[in-house]
Amino acid sequence: MKFPTTAVLNILATALACGFARAADTPVTPAWRERHDQLVARLRALAPKEGDFGAAYQPLYHAAISWYELWGGRNPNPVDDFMVSPDTYAAELAASLEQERNYFADNPSALFPLVFRETLPNGEALDANYWLSLPAGFPTAGRRFPLFIQLHGSGWLGHKISFTRGKGPAGPGFAVTPIDMDGPWKIEFLNAYLDELITMLPIDTDRVYVSGHSLGGMATWEWALNNPWRFAAIAPTAGIGEPYRAIRLKNLPAWVIHGEKDDVVPNGFADEMVTAMQACGAPVRYSLIRGGPHNMPADMDSGQILEWYLRQTRSPLSAPPDPRDALGLNADGYSPVELITQPATPSWQSAPLGAVDEYGARATAALLFKKVHERGELVDAPLRVEWDRATNISTMWLAVPRTLHPFGPVDPSIIVIPASHYYRFYYRGTADKLTDHLKSVQCELEAEGHALSGKVWMTHLSIWWDTRAAISECWVEAR
Repeated sequence: MKFPTTAVLNILATALACGFARAADTPVTPAWRERHDQLVARLRALAPKEGDFGAAYQPLYHAAISWYELWGGRNPNPVDDFMVSPDTYAAELAASLEQERNYFADNPSALFPLVFRETLPNGEALDANYWLSLPAGFPTAGRRFPLFIQLHGSGWLGHKISFTRGKGPAGPGFAVTPIDMDGPWKIEFLNAYLDELITMLPIDTDRVYVSGHSLGGMATWEWALNNPWRFAAIAPTAGIGEPYRAIRLKNLPAWVIHGEKDDVVPNGFADEMVTAMQACGAPVRYSLIRGGPHNMPADMDSGQILEWYLRQTRSPLSAPPDPRDALGLNADGYSPVELITQPATPSWQSAPLGAVDEYGARATAALLFKKVHERGELVDAPLRVEWDRATNISTMWLAVPRTLHPFGPVDPSIIVIPASHYYRFYYRGTADKLTDHLKSVQCELEAEGHALSGKVWMTHLSIWWDTRAAISECWVEAR
């Protein structure tokens, strides 16, 4: 079933792309500045009329007027072709107020640029802008509507969004796209933003849905893993999650979407989340777009996602405990060292890694993922990096999927990592922090009479590697 074109579908489809094209900066001219200042003064004078159309519309007018003052006038650069210029929008909004016409009600299915102003729990003050579309039937006394949140990918220029005229009827719920200027997304910001929306709009909190593409897909996973009780369903696209925490989504339906030919975020990362959710009985469906690149194809039927969303409601069950809390990290970011035994593991090994960043590591990972996909399977194990401290050479390893019988036809590309004992600990922080801690661990273990080999195995557990907040698992091989 295909839904009619609505603002909800526009938001879902638009934010599946990485972002807007970057336009060249236009110099600020005295004429442009004078025009902007005149519009700001005109809107400020009309601010007392914000409540003329009732309490439901008052916060919308307040956020719209503030948006033009704070964001519409950041610079005179053009917005994308499908948007109205900020100056035209501000003039239309002012004229409607002067003529006592309800601009929001007169523009069904439009995307309205608004501003979100908040001080986060960490003390950071935010002026962030966002798009909002209103549902059919708004406002209706006593009625609450679903909320659809779409998190964009990298590359959006937040000061260049503007009013977008509606096409077709309004949708079934509120649809919003918050604009993140810096990236990666901050979960504290997203939680505060959702709290604000729930305060100002009649939202059905049992029907809140979040989607995101690329950087937004990663944020969708992270937001849901941290706060699974806030959502009825999620649909991350072209993102990376944290498979070791998948049990958190035991009661949260997820529709995972990824392009088969994604060369920015290899689809093996989606496999990892899907198989981890399947292993713990979480509700998940997986759509691999055959031949699809990183950005989703223009003809992708976003209406299917909307239809699926509306069949989901928030689970009344409590979320399972967070495995991250069980790692035993102390105030310095380290867990105790424990001795573990790993069985023999058939695996594929990469070529030696150079000095690559996270994106280079993804390219290496893609080659290992390809071996799994060539055999018609999904990746169901984490990537591990082996570091030989004697030679300072690192390689990446990926275990053969459990669905492939270990005693099947001989595959010369498979290497069996023999069973071995390891000293394991977890740590939070960068690779430099790990190096310092390894020296301390080695001294303590050797002082107790334990013999260590020169090999260290690392598994990145967090979405973002080698950051101060990143959590990793480290094995030091015993002799």
